[in-house]
Amino acid sequence: MKLSILVVVGLITMGVIAQSELTTAQQSEQVPNTSQQQNDRRSPIAAKINPNKPIQIRVVNQSNVNILAVLAEPTSRERNVIPQKSVTFGTLHTSYLPPPIDLTVYTDVKDTNLRAQVKVVRNELIVTITGQPATFGITRSIYVDEKGSIYVY
Repeated sequence: MKLSILVVVGLITMGVIAQSELTTAQQSEQVPNTSQQQNDRRSPIAAKINPNKPIQIRVVNQSNVNILAVLAEPTSRERNVIPQKSVTFGTLHTSYLPPPIDLTVYTDVKDTNLRAQVKVVRNELIVTITGQPATFGITRSIYVDEKGSIYVY
C-alpha cells in the first residue's frame, strides 16, 4: 500500500513538472518564419539582358593564357580561346540561347586567376576575361536567369 501511494505521488509530481515545462515552452519566443538563406556565391546582378529577344554571348580573351569556354546550359562543346581573340555562342538573329544560360570559363594553366567583366550591347553579352598570376587558379561562371539577370561567380 505504501508502495502504491509512493508511485501515485511520484506520478503526480512528474505530471506537475511536465506541465510547468510545457507552460515554459509555450511562453518562449517564437522562431520567426523566414526562408532559409541559400548558399549562393553569385555576385549581385552584374547586368541585364532582354530574355525575349535572341541572345548572343561573346567571350573575349584579354589574358596571356589560352582559356576554355563552355555552355553547361544549354549544352555546347568546349571552345578554346587563344589570347587576344574571341568566340561567340548564339546569334542576334535567331534564338539559339534561351535562358537560363550557364557559361563557364576556365584555363588549364595552373596558378592563373581569371577575372570576368560583363557588359551588354544590343542583347549581346560580352564577357571580357583577364588573367593574373595567383597562388591558385579561379574559374569564372556567368549565369543568365529566366528574367535576363546576369550573375558572375
